[in-house]
Amino acid sequence: MTRFESLRSRLEDLEESAHRGLIPTTDGAGRRAWLEGSGLSLAFRLLEIQDEGGVIPDDLQREAGLWSRAETEGHGQAAAMVKDLCIQIMMARGGMIDEGGH
Repeated sequence: MTRFESLRSRLEDLEESAHRGLIPTTDGAGRRAWLEGSGLSLAFRLLEIQDEGGVIPDDLQREAGLWSRAETEGHGQAAAMVKDLCIQIMMARGGMIDEGGH
């Protein structure tokens, strides 16, 4: 293992321990961000708005965008379900997953 690989490994371990319980994602610019909780309250709010035929507010669209890019592996079925729901809603509303078009 090279010195840089060793440093990268240690950095990843430190990052993981510092953000335990948080779900990693990226924002629209590709910067690392962290989500707290399972996202179920967001999912409920999005489903409620969708059921009423309303418009999703900008702040919820941004949060849904973060969840649509979340790295949910190992964070339970609820987080994975929220991610899938956010992807579906963003796509159905004609929204892109992020501002970069990903």
